[in-house]
Parts: sequence; structure tokens; C-alpha cells
Amino acid sequence: MRLDRGTLSSPAQCVSLPDGYVLRTFDEIDGTNAEALRAGCPHGLVVTADRQTAGRGRQQRVWQSPPGNLYATICVGLTDLRIAGQVAFVAALAVLDTVSELVPGPAFALKWPNDVLCCGRKLSGILIEAGETGGYAVGIGINLAHAPPDDEVRFPATSLHAASGADIPTAAAIGSLCRHFDRWYRRWQADGFEPLRAVWLASAHGIGDTIAASTGSGVVEGRFEDLDSDGSLILVDAGGEAHAIVAGDVFFPETD
Repeated sequence: MRLDRGTLSSPAQCVSLPDGYVLRTFDEIDGTNAEALRAGCPHGLVVTADRQTAGRGRQQRVWQSPPGNLYATICVGLTDLRIAGQVAFVAALAVLDTVSELVPGPAFALKWPNDVLCCGRKLSGILIEAGETGGYAVGIGINLAHAPPDDEVRFPATSLHAASGADIPTAAAIGSLCRHFDRWYRRWQADGFEPLRAVWLASAHGIGDTIAASTGSGVVEGRFEDLDSDGSLILVDAGGEAHAIVAGDVFFPETD
């Protein structure tokens, strides 16, 4: 690991990252993805911030960014657009392993395509953006200390502190996240998507249940049957027809 000491805040000096990773962290910034994109998304660059003034989630939604949570972007040097979407599953598994390591007690699960749930409530979010000259910015937010009120979000949220009472240092969370991300990324590069797909399905929330997927063309309801080889969600409707959902938001009857 190499530290970019021009932008270090004091907790970052305690972070331990895998070899080849460069840490650049800020007290405050518009967004970690925005900074990673400005830097050209070199593989192994990690951008973190204590606060974001213009944090974003999927579909340009506002990502509330109070101090105490984790806001990070990990850059990867992918060039194959056909498999770039699978990085979301790399990131989701890394977040799942990170929070399980930091707080072993609560019930964690995965919500398609890349959210991690804690006790049925959203704990994290992931936003992946392509750089102009290659590479991808994998933005990851984890609610360590705070979560937005239910009336301000589409899906009920929680934090590790609310779920467990634990106070998690951001430096410990960043180090754990990058180690797990590096491990899953290397496995994906070596063995392909299938091993990740199997592990993801083993922790999937709502599999076998009737759920709803909101897409750009409408809402599809059906039984959560499987995850396709490309990461698409497979729903089987009441008539027995299978639908492959490439992108969208998933909702569960018990929480909505």
C-alpha cells in the first residue's frame, strides 16, 4: 500500500491495505467517485472521505453523507465492457464480508443487484461508473454510524451502530473492505463469475419469494428464481414465464 500524504486525514494513517493499492482520503469532497474519475481511475486507487457534499447513489439519487459512515471508491482497470457489470457483485460480496467481520452478530443478506441488508434494512449502496480513458470507479457507501429516516428513502435503512451498538472506526472499515474487495476481485479474475454467483445466491434475500422489480419499462412481479450467468435477476411470473431483469430496483412485500 502507498498513502497519498498530500490529502491524508489522521485516521487514514492507521489503514492497512493490500499491496498495490494507493489511498487518497479527504476530510470533505464533492464525491469519492467524482474524485476517482478526475484522477483517471488507475487500478488500485482508493479514494475516501469523511463527508461528501454531493454524494450520489444509483440513478443519480442523493446519497446522504454525514460524518461517521464509510464513503469510498475503489478503482479497477477493467477494459471488457461485457463483464464490467459483474464488478457490482465483487463489491457486494466484499461489503458483506466486511460488515460480517466488523460486527459478527446481526443477520446480513444481499439484495439484488448489489445492496447489503442488515435485519432486512438497507445498510450499504454501490455505484459503478466508467472512466473516460478506461477503468471503473466502484463507489461504496456503508452506514457505520448513521442511516437516513425511512421517510427520506425508497427502502428502509439502518446502520451498524443501530443494529449492534458498535462504534466502528472508519479506518478499520476501509482496510477490511479493501482486503475483501481485492480477494474477491482476484478470484473473479482467476475463476470467472460462477463462484461469485454461487456465494451471492447463498446469501440472497428473498430467493424463492414473490418480489417486484421496477425497471425502466415498468414493474415485473414474480418468484425470485435465480441469478443468471451474467448477473441478471431471474423472475418467474404467475403464468410461469421467466423474465431476465438486467437493471432495476427490487422490492419485497414484507418491507414495502
